[in-house]
Amino acid sequence: MENIENLEIAANKNLDIAESEKILAKEFKLAIKLEQKRAKARETLVKNEIELAQIRERLAEKSNHLVKNKETVKDILKFSENNLKIEKDYAIYNEKVAETQRNIAEVQRKIAHLERDIAGDEFKITNEKLNVAKERETLGKKQIAYIKLVKNNAPEEKITKAEKTYIEQQEKLYETMKSVVKKSTSIRRKEDGLADLKKALSEKLAEREKVRPPAV
Repeated sequence: MENIENLEIAANKNLDIAESEKILAKEFKLAIKLEQKRAKARETLVKNEIELAQIRERLAEKSNHLVKNKETVKDILKFSENNLKIEKDYAIYNEKVAETQRNIAEVQRKIAHLERDIAGDEFKITNEKLNVAKERETLGKKQIAYIKLVKNNAPEEKITKAEKTYIEQQEKLYETMKSVVKKSTSIRRKEDGLADLKKALSEKLAEREKVRPPAV
C-alpha cells in the first residue's frame, strides 16, 4: 500500500508539473517570437551598415579623384597645399570608416543568421516541451487509473494491463525528455558561438570609435 501511496503522490505531481510545463512553454514561445523580430531588425541594420559603407567608399573614391584633379592645376588655380592635404585626409578617413563599417556589417550578418537559427531551434524544442507536458499529463492520468483499480480491488488482469500501460507511457515520456535535453545541449553550443560573435562585434564597434575625422 505504501508503494501505491507514493505512486499517487507521483501521479498528482505529474499532473501539476505538466500544467506548469504547458504554461512555461507558451510563455517561451512569446519570447521566441520577440527574438525572431530582433534577428529581423538586425538584418535590417546589416543592410544599413552595408549601404553606409558603400556611401563612404564612393565618397572616398570621388574625394581622391577630386584631389588628384586639383593637384594637377593647383598652381594655376591657387589651391593651397593645406586645403589639399585636408581633402586627402578626409578621403583616407572615409576609406577607414567604410572598411570598419563593412567589418561590422559582416559580424552583424553572422549574428543575425545565428539568432534566427537559434530561434528556429528553440521554437521546435518548445513544441517538443509541450509534448513532454502532454505525455506527463497522460502519464499522471494513467497512474491514477491504475491506482483506482488497485484500491477498488479490480481483477488482476485489469490491474496488470493498467500497470503495463502507465509504465509504457512513462518510458515514452523519458525518451522525449532525453530528446529535449540533447537538443537543448545543441542550442547551448550555438548560444556560446553567438556570445563570441557579440564580443567580436563589440571589438569592431570599439575600432570604429577610434577612427576620428582629420583635424582641420
